[in-house]
Formats: sequence, structure tokens, C-alpha cells
Amino acid sequence: QKYTENPLVIRNKKFDIRQWVLISSLNPMVVWFYEECYVRFSAENYDKENLKNRFSHLTNNCVAKHSEEFNASEIEGNMWTQQEFASYLKESQGSDIFYKKVQPRLKQIVNSVFLCAQENMEHRKNSFELFGLDFMIDEQYQPWLIEINSSPDMSYSTKVTHRLVSMASSDLIKVVIDYKNAKNKSEIDTGKFKCIYRGKPLI
Repeated sequence: QKYTENPLVIRNKKFDIRQWVLISSLNPMVVWFYEECYVRFSAENYDKENLKNRFSHLTNNCVAKHSEEFNASEIEGNMWTQQEFASYLKESQGSDIFYKKVQPRLKQIVNSVFLCAQENMEHRKNSFELFGLDFMIDEQYQPWLIEINSSPDMSYSTKVTHRLVSMASSDLIKVVIDYKNAKNKSEIDTGKFKCIYRGKPLI
């Protein structure tokens, strides 16, 4: 692994993006991208000279909540919604960077990753899997995939995740049950899950 030397830092905090992706079928490959991600911040100020302070470099809530500075952060719960992040970038840079550059690139990376891994993933008929992909953003607003989590944490750990997890859980059912069993799929509401790739069956 290689450490990202030039991460984008907001209010002196390192952060990453948690992006949910649903694979509703492996053969054919069907990839669903959740249109609302969230941003997780480190509990303590970023310090590239001190790599031993995990509260400065790790953004996982399960780690950050143990920092003595966790509740002192001006960022409530050390998380932002997608809209808060997008608004910050637009206000600070004068352009809609998230929706024009960051999110489209996230979708490209998601497709590439799962297409590369398709043949190595276990195919089970009538099954699905939700993944949590973690991305960092560098100073040029380029996303970098740092980790893929199967069975990602879906707990109501903060106000941000309480709303999102509840909404995404409901939307997941819309995809794997309502959409899957519908005769006229174009009429089915899949919430914020949007299909970004539908491949051909493997031989």
C-alpha cells in the first residue's frame, strides 16, 4: 500500500468518503450506485509528520469516537452529508466540483473495480451484496479508492448515518424485491439506488 501524500484537508481534518454500492446480480453483473454518500472526518487535526496518531489519520467512527477530542470538533459527529460536502466545495472553489468531477469519477472507479473482480466473485443465484467503498480525495479533487468493505457498518452512529442508513435500507428492499419481481421495471421506484452498469450473462 502507498500512503496518499496530498490528501484534501478540510478545517485541518483528514476525511474520506463512504460510498454504498449494491451488486444485485453477478451473472449478469448489475451494479447499483447509491446517489448519496457521506463524509467521515478524523477526530484530531491532520499531521503528516506524526503517523503514529491514529486519531489524526483514521476516519472510521469506531476509532474516532475514542479520541478525547471527538466531541470537541466543530463538525458534529465528525461527519458531513453529501450536500454539506458538495456545498463546501462549491463555496470554497466557486464551481460545483462534487457533482461535476468527484461523483462521476466515483462511478467510473466503481464500475472498473467490480468488472475487474467479477470472475473472482462467488456467484449465487437470487443473492445480492451491499458494499461500502471508501475513497480519499486529493488536493486536485481526484478520488482514490482506499478500501472495499463487504457487509459495511449500517449502525445509527451519528445523525448523518441515522438518516442515511434508514433511507438506504428501505431503498435496498425496493431494488432486491420490488424491482427484481416487477414485470414493468421502469415503473419501480428504486430510491437513491441507480443502476450504473448492466452487463451481459457470462458463458
